[in-house]
Amino acid sequence: MALGSAGLGLGLLVAAAGPATVAPSMRVHFLDIGQGAATLIELPCGAALVDTGGEQNDSFQSTPALLAYLDAFFARRTDLGGRLDVMLLTHPHIDHVRGAPDVLARFPVATVIEDGRMARQDDAVVAMAKVREFVATHPEVKHLVVNVDEFADATAAFESPDLDRFGPCKGVDPRVVALWGGMKRERSWGENDYGASHWNNDNNHSVVTRWDFGEASVLITGDLEEPGIRELVGARHDLLDVDVYQVGHHGSHNGTTDDLLRAVSPAWAVMEIGPAARRHSWTAWAYGHPRQKLVDSLVAHVSGTRDPITVPVATAVKTFSDMTLDRAIYATAWDGTVVLEVGVDGNFRRVPPDIGR
Repeated sequence: MALGSAGLGLGLLVAAAGPATVAPSMRVHFLDIGQGAATLIELPCGAALVDTGGEQNDSFQSTPALLAYLDAFFARRTDLGGRLDVMLLTHPHIDHVRGAPDVLARFPVATVIEDGRMARQDDAVVAMAKVREFVATHPEVKHLVVNVDEFADATAAFESPDLDRFGPCKGVDPRVVALWGGMKRERSWGENDYGASHWNNDNNHSVVTRWDFGEASVLITGDLEEPGIRELVGARHDLLDVDVYQVGHHGSHNGTTDDLLRAVSPAWAVMEIGPAARRHSWTAWAYGHPRQKLVDSLVAHVSGTRDPITVPVATAVKTFSDMTLDRAIYATAWDGTVVLEVGVDGNFRRVPPDIGR
């Protein structure tokens, strides 16, 4: 693994038009779309969007923020023609799929990837119905369902040309694989503290992907929770060692384990969460994200450093206290959109976003 550290103070920025960089590089944009997830993977000859937010209340609307960022991105990367090679929805919860219909309506998308689960939240039901209707009526758009029970090897990654649409370009051949996904075979995982089945929890069916670019690597786990994490680590431990970890489940207490962090051994960790100051339902404040227990674990396992920052972390729902960090732990709530750039040498650095902080 290539180690990195960062401490870049960023103000309000809008990038100028032009190519991403002269040398081939990958940029990972962890987008500030409130309490939710949206991650843009920028490659020399393509782009992918993993999840689409996000928060919606009287104080913030995630979808306009997402679309504005994608507009600014494509204004800089004019060579991509406004096209996403992949839109991957890790699981059908509204804080991950809200913007998907609008993305499909605004930008050409070559492949839509999901876990195959039926949404149960009202807004997510509507969003996913629109996504599947769009795919059904646009045969030029590939539709891939990632199901872990259909992996060819119980310990290997899942590979597909519809997932990894990024062939050799400018001397680099990026690689994208799935390490987890939806499940058809029921697991005996028991119930959570509220008496609900862990297997029936959509979070545990999240599509987990690993993105490799030369010596650089990134892991995105969606909202996978402890039962799914245990099986993932047990089956694919040797595939989890990466440089950058998108912290699972928005910094929830049940979205990351010490066993996972030991396997990942990240130099960087980034959380996609909303600010604690927005006191509405379905926000980071209401959920208590990120939890101090989780942040303490990240401090123990993240090897990179950043300029010290004092941030609010939760001891319970709606209860926060300040904590000072000097590890390379970032959150969209504290830092705005976080963009990490890396060449084939695997040395990540933080760079300004296309729009925002």
